[in-house]
Amino acid sequence: MKVSVHNIRIIILSILAVSVLAMAPAISEAASFVPTRPIEFVCFASPGGGSGIFAETVGGIMEKEKIVPVPMPRIYKSGGGFAVGMAYLAEKKGNPHFLGSTANPFILTPLVVTASGKKTILHKDFTQIAILAFDEMAVVVKYDAPYKNLKDLIAAAKTKAKSIKFGGTNVGGTDSLLVASLAKAAGVEFNYIAFQGGGEVNAALLGGHIDAMSANPTEMLPQIEGKTMRMLAVASEKRLSGSDFKDLPTMKELGFNVIFNTHRGITAPAGISAEAVAYYENAFKKLSENDTFKKYIADNNMTPTYMNSVQATKYMNDFADYANGLLKDLGIAKK
Repeated sequence: MKVSVHNIRIIILSILAVSVLAMAPAISEAASFVPTRPIEFVCFASPGGGSGIFAETVGGIMEKEKIVPVPMPRIYKSGGGFAVGMAYLAEKKGNPHFLGSTANPFILTPLVVTASGKKTILHKDFTQIAILAFDEMAVVVKYDAPYKNLKDLIAAAKTKAKSIKFGGTNVGGTDSLLVASLAKAAGVEFNYIAFQGGGEVNAALLGGHIDAMSANPTEMLPQIEGKTMRMLAVASEKRLSGSDFKDLPTMKELGFNVIFNTHRGITAPAGISAEAVAYYENAFKKLSENDTFKKYIADNNMTPTYMNSVQATKYMNDFADYANGLLKDLGIAKK
């Protein structure tokens, strides 16, 4: 059989075409991202608190369930209301082997005026990966206080401006903004008193030095069960699902349109590839569907809410705009 040069060219081109098609999946896989060394999971707070426990839980499940193929050591970089950790992670620009655990201070701290005048690192200087849940916030009073429900507290606040002393952590943080949101919705003025930490706030309430405080419901459960404190309402969209809180009303159902909570999310340095973002979105979606993680969320009365990179970015931008308005009302926001 005689084969012409023309036919040989056609045969060669056909073989090349088939080879290219056969190689396409391999080329695609080579172009996609998979972590090849340990993922440093940075927690911007100290061990033991809500952010630390979240980071340890997430990192532990990711490793144990092989959701990621490499170790995910937790690295603590606390200080400055997340500012120290944010500065550390910002230095890793373009490196997909670093992640950070976020909560409200990740957005709020950069909005607050600082005396240093240094360049502020914003939440927008990072690549948002996902939001996994929301930690709800409640108003708490001493058990034997005269306020048996939130309307009693608001009524007392209306008798005289700033007559109700409301305790919490630093001005500009989640506690103060919840109080500012409630004051705005109820048309009252509270006397907000800032303390160094949650332990000091608890002691001040039990000692009768303040009238009310804001707190995470699960953290207050021992005091509630011991009848030393009473929860008046929760600032969530709907009532908490846990049996311990079945009778706790939302502020919204009592007529005060306040929904304010702490997000629990994942961020990464700026400049990482779209493939890396997609990989981590998928990984944390798997985490959100994991039974162990679901139990952790339920046990801590969090609201499970998975948001991907685009959704998480929009949420944070919207929250920053809302919070900035409240901070301006408090006189502590950047102009």
